Amino acid sequence: MNASIRRVTLLAAACVAAAWVAGCATSSARLNQISLGMSREEVVKTLGRPHAVSAQGEVEFLTYNLVNKGVGDMKEFVVRLQKGSVESFGERVNFGSSLFGTNAPAGAAAR
Repeated sequence: MNASIRRVTLLAAACVAAAWVAGCATSSARLNQISLGMSREEVVKTLGRPHAVSAQGEVEFLTYNLVNKGVGDMKEFVVRLQKGSVESFGERVNFGSSLFGTNAPAGAAAR
């Protein structure tokens, strides 16, 4: 591969990586815009499409893998919806099993 093609390829890869990290960092800051009672649509509009969705009965869990702005580490955030509106939200490890109650999705045990 000649030098100019290699430079263009490296520049494109760097731009994609920067855009991905910037998008995640922005999303983490947006978690502060979530409030109890918001609709599912409002949450998705604010945080974007969740990385995972699980549900049981009238309870739905939207899971987001977000970068903590300024720190750079990846954290797992969960929004718990009851009958279509936000009932609780936050970093998964801060809730332990209380976030899930008896409606825990498969594999949702506290870490």
